[in-house]
Amino acid sequence: MHWASAVSERVDTYTAVKEAAAALLSARSEPPDLVFVFVSRHHAGAFDRISDWVREELGEAVLAGCSAAGVVGGGHEFEGREALALIAGWLPGVQVRVGHVAEFLPATTDEWVELLEIDPAQKTQFLLFADAVTCDIDVVLHSLDSSFPNMTKAGGLANAGTSDQPSTLFAHGDALEGGALVVALQGQCELRTVIAQGCRPVGEPLIVTRAKDNVIRELNAGRPAEVLRRIYDKMNARDLALFNTSMFLGVDLGSEDKRSRYGRGDFLIRNILGIDPERGALAVDARVQTYQVVQFHMRDRESAAADLTECLRELARSDYAPNIRGALLFSCVGRGERLFGTPNHDSDAFARRVGPVPLAGFFSNGEIGPVGNRSCVHGYTSVFAVFCEPSKTDSQ
Repeated sequence: MHWASAVSERVDTYTAVKEAAAALLSARSEPPDLVFVFVSRHHAGAFDRISDWVREELGEAVLAGCSAAGVVGGGHEFEGREALALIAGWLPGVQVRVGHVAEFLPATTDEWVELLEIDPAQKTQFLLFADAVTCDIDVVLHSLDSSFPNMTKAGGLANAGTSDQPSTLFAHGDALEGGALVVALQGQCELRTVIAQGCRPVGEPLIVTRAKDNVIRELNAGRPAEVLRRIYDKMNARDLALFNTSMFLGVDLGSEDKRSRYGRGDFLIRNILGIDPERGALAVDARVQTYQVVQFHMRDRESAAADLTECLRELARSDYAPNIRGALLFSCVGRGERLFGTPNHDSDAFARRVGPVPLAGFFSNGEIGPVGNRSCVHGYTSVFAVFCEPSKTDSQ
């Protein structure tokens, strides 16, 4: 297995494709088996030509990708400016299939097998590039989890840069508007995920004692507004400065094993939409149920950087680290320079901890990765999807 990543900042799309493709072929002359393409919206005028141009340069590889507000390529991050990134895989013993879901969503294993043309007897791993505007990704993930339980799913929700304009997806030589691409990998490739959060817990875990839909009316410690007031009163000056713009709610999905302690990665981070000052209720960007565990979280660059470092340190120490050949990065649009004040923060951290592994991806409006045995949409995270060559033990 071999991977290579390249990026071009050329304004002319055709020139950008040729430049990035030439960089890939300089590392390996034969055509790749799989190419992912991630493109900034500045190239929108040529979206319908990109797939053809990539294939002209790189051959008839399986191709998938999307447009996004920011892209990652060649180990660098490009936020809000022209960029076209390619990452290619030479994958002996790996079968790759790509399906587009929009109006029709497979509801059974057989329907997914038919759409993706995969072998149901083989282990399948999934990458998803979904449009943040038109795709109900929770429904897609629930269907995939039901049909392929305990199989890895990772990816991101692409945003074209405006709230109402769908992203363009690239597959099968076409430029597709909206929906989601589902990339299925079978054979001699192991897909691992690393999820680095951007928020730290504040206060203690709480139990929802009264809620309806996305409104929490009461917690075991009192009304949500009262709990927040007590948290606010105990904050130091640094946290007080962040309070109005950086407070979120972590929602525990629950599991078969009841937790007595909560740690990193146990909560999904969701936006706080508002507080009812009269009733003390709290509205959040998620459906919440009675007896669900929640905890307030705060986003800041120091906590995000520390969590990323720890996650990548664990990756570098893992048994499969020597077999890492390439990686995709799905990073929240709320991270990057906006959070860290410096470019290439997460990409540089990955290179320092893991090594010069080819890396590409995009900035997303929701990052897809596992929580226990469920696939979930995260917020303010960076999700790394790492391609590993199976060890001899894995292959047996």
